[in-house]
Amino acid sequence: MSESDAPAPDFGEGVARRDAACTPRELFCALFVDLERSVHFLAPAFELARSLLSPEHAPLDAELCRATSALDAVSASAFTERLERSGRVPAAPLDGRPGSSWPPRLVRELGPLGLSDGAWLRGWVQVNMVESEVGMRMLRQLMLRLGDPGSREGHAARFAALLKSLGTPPESITRWEWDESAPCADISYEHALLGLCLGFFPSSFSLETLGYNLWMAAVGPCPLLDDLAPSLRQRGANLRYLDQQERTTLADLARQAVLHALAESDTPPRRRRIARGVAAARASYLRWQDAMLGRNVPFSPRDFVLEGIRRKARFAIEHHRDVRLARCSVAELIAQGGDAHELLLDKIAASRLVKPGDPDQSRFISHSITIDGPMFDAFTAAEKLDLREWIERLGEPTRSPRSAPVPLAGRYTPPQDPDDLERFAFERYGELSNNDLYHRFANADLHPAIIVFGRIFVAEALERLCHALDNDPRLGSMNPPRYSERVAAEMVAEQHEKNVRSRNRIAPEAEAQPGSGGPTNPIAAIFDGCWLQGFADVRRSEHEEYGWLFRIYASEHGDGELEWNHDLIFRRALTELGPDVMLPKTDRRLYDLFAIGVGSVATLAVSLNTQRFLPEILGLNLGIEATGVGGEYLDNWKVARAEGPGSHYKALAARLHNSIDNYADGHTKWSLAAVQAFMRRVKEAAPSQLDAQWRRIWRLWRCQDIFTHGTEIEKQALAEHFGVTSLAPTG
Repeated sequence: MSESDAPAPDFGEGVARRDAACTPRELFCALFVDLERSVHFLAPAFELARSLLSPEHAPLDAELCRATSALDAVSASAFTERLERSGRVPAAPLDGRPGSSWPPRLVRELGPLGLSDGAWLRGWVQVNMVESEVGMRMLRQLMLRLGDPGSREGHAARFAALLKSLGTPPESITRWEWDESAPCADISYEHALLGLCLGFFPSSFSLETLGYNLWMAAVGPCPLLDDLAPSLRQRGANLRYLDQQERTTLADLARQAVLHALAESDTPPRRRRIARGVAAARASYLRWQDAMLGRNVPFSPRDFVLEGIRRKARFAIEHHRDVRLARCSVAELIAQGGDAHELLLDKIAASRLVKPGDPDQSRFISHSITIDGPMFDAFTAAEKLDLREWIERLGEPTRSPRSAPVPLAGRYTPPQDPDDLERFAFERYGELSNNDLYHRFANADLHPAIIVFGRIFVAEALERLCHALDNDPRLGSMNPPRYSERVAAEMVAEQHEKNVRSRNRIAPEAEAQPGSGGPTNPIAAIFDGCWLQGFADVRRSEHEEYGWLFRIYASEHGDGELEWNHDLIFRRALTELGPDVMLPKTDRRLYDLFAIGVGSVATLAVSLNTQRFLPEILGLNLGIEATGVGGEYLDNWKVARAEGPGSHYKALAARLHNSIDNYADGHTKWSLAAVQAFMRRVKEAAPSQLDAQWRRIWRLWRCQDIFTHGTEIEKQALAEHFGVTSLAPTG
């Protein structure tokens, strides 16, 4: 992008690629369903986003072009208003009379976008981006879009309910299918891919994402769906996705994000990049809308019947081998496809099976598809309705043909070879120091292959932990208690009692030493909650454990209030490290302030592979959130207060964690709920795995328990294995 000096990711020069370019459906499913195993698709994702943001596909109108350059004449606020005006779209020309299946089909075609609603915000809430006024506004928007297991439903869950109410299982949108049975047109996947891909590359597309988000909040997500709401409501569709949209709040936060970005630096190139995001969102939507009204998808009853023939053809041919219609072999017509299907339908219409205009008197309806006919239940309820409507409209005047199918706009390239990508990852990152690794993991959007490296790095670290717990005599090998929800709750409650008993009863004024109230693991402190960043996952936000863990992550970052952001509070508590402690997390110099051990690196790396290491993250998070509450946090608070005004932020950090991590209704309670929710899913889906999954959770809990309340010998043993004395930011 010539107008951008933003950094591009390092995908690995020379990494092999397969021969064939990915398709929109393949790319969407890979990135949305299983990113951790589809890192090799990130390179084509970046190339696609860059192509859709190009001036060719996202042109700026003349007024907006002038506003990007006229900094003195057009204020930031006025520029933002012009962005919104430029994003408006004309009302859709609903010419013709669509079949009754068309409105539900439009909802299905919107499925990739609706089910990934908010995915474009993912990048802005990652650890290297979120700690700013812009990041806070984007975080608050994602909190609204993802929902909260304790208070409200997320947008994707609402859209899933809309799909189900119209007869489309949400999972079918991303399930593998034969090409002729694809649930959505390619252009529908491309429409969703723009936002999905932007969310993976915040360092490269940060400003473009602000523009895209402004359009989605102020104009989108789908004006055509708004127009069809009355007809959908009449057929009993669940319209919470529309009725409960926080439109005013989201639009206001989106505007604030743009204004804060321009307050940081208001230049013509930055304005152009934001404007390009608005233009790309609008252009993508209009292409999709034109496709819905054109020939990309069925529109009339005849179109839907033809689509049904095409979808069933693979398995229908042999069933019609001996059937002839007007001297033509039905099996051969089915096998030929295309125009032959049109001919087949015309011959059915002209046969004795059909009485034009009267489906009830048509033998195809009254006999062929009934219990007495050869095709009983070979058609769905919706297909039977399409057949009836098609027969009813036979003989009506032919309407003007719809416009040609809308072509794809994006550039689709082959994915990388996963084995060669793994080779590159080890060559690039295998010899780096812990400090260099931590920097790369924190900025993984610029180093995608490190996700692959991180998976193996964490697996090896966990193997070391398991070996240590099972074999180091100093750790007193232990087996977890047999799991039940009550046992887990009692285990956590016992931890609180340990915390209380561990409190220092000596007056803090008598023992306070400079710095003694501060964090014991400084790098973890300014990355507080980093292990949870992967739970900004729209796809899995409906799982209760994902919801709680993202809720904790958002809380660690101040719930969208910068002054409440734990990382910022801890930075201010570490002023003795010098001014570099306030450097952005993209700056490599920040990391030189700390001695970083393998445990800290693994704690950050695990956030890039939440599916693979979900049990370990649940145990790690529960152990960290339960640490210090009622115990060491109170001691640290008192010590910091005794040090005087210069330790205000140290005192605040300790006091804040003692309250926000509380066991009754705070982070510890949410963490326990996440464990219990996950284990219930395991029990229902794979009960034979219950003990194994619980053991994976318990090991990480046990690790932090040793750091917090173990004997000096146990602590020393773990410190030798992992180079850290706590996984928590304090305590």
